[in-house]
Amino acid sequence: MISQKKLVDLEKFLFKGKKYKEAIPFPYCFVDDLWDSDLLKAAEKDINEFKNWDGEKDFYGAVGKRFCNTFDKLPESVKNILYVCNSPRFIRCLEEITGDEGLIPDPYFEGGGIHSTINRGFLKMHTDFNWYSKLKLYRRLNLIIYLNSNWKKEWKGNLKLGLKKKNNIKIFSEISPIFNRSILFTTTNKTYHGHPESLEAPDGKSRNSIAIYYYVSKRPKGGSLLKRTGTIYRKIDDGKKFVGELRIKNLPRKIKSLIKIIFQK
Repeated sequence: MISQKKLVDLEKFLFKGKKYKEAIPFPYCFVDDLWDSDLLKAAEKDINEFKNWDGEKDFYGAVGKRFCNTFDKLPESVKNILYVCNSPRFIRCLEEITGDEGLIPDPYFEGGGIHSTINRGFLKMHTDFNWYSKLKLYRRLNLIIYLNSNWKKEWKGNLKLGLKKKNNIKIFSEISPIFNRSILFTTTNKTYHGHPESLEAPDGKSRNSIAIYYYVSKRPKGGSLLKRTGTIYRKIDDGKKFVGELRIKNLPRKIKSLIKIIFQK
């Protein structure tokens, strides 16, 4: 494995994250050229050539999003990045930026790993699961690393960040998924994000990223009391209702059914 010092510039990360907690609409920061360019170019090439995907999403919430979090199947270039992201030095940097103590990495990369959305694909605005059943932990942070050289604005695919306002999602920030751009953000039941517009890229061009998530052992202050293991997607095209799979732990069946009805209205 390549020396971590040569792979990532944590001093730059700390500098860019100084106003993390003050960001709108929720705590986040992004930084360009955080990673060694040669490593990311190798990872970009490997992902573009990757064929052994775990699956491809094709439903109302996401279309054309290929994914793989099976560690043994991942290219070595990607493994090197994941090793660094789950290292003590990197996690201490995240704790300093966010103020979250006791961050725990996920050795299984549940829902993370490599993502690649093909042309016409999209990911609706959504909030992530907050309870990780396998490790009995609360989800706290998302880190996304983009690997898209020469990405053009007209291809769309910007990551949008927003909050629910009455029956609509108000978008506050948009981040282009350009090569060697990394974004870190806090995830709660209110932190809506996604790239809901269908990609308009040339055939054969995909929107590629590496995703890593971090957890804590205690429910974060202000976090939802419900242990939700499913994702909630928001339809912003008609501005009328939530759609999604709501899976909740440790509640009676009747209460679960009632909550599901409320969320879908």
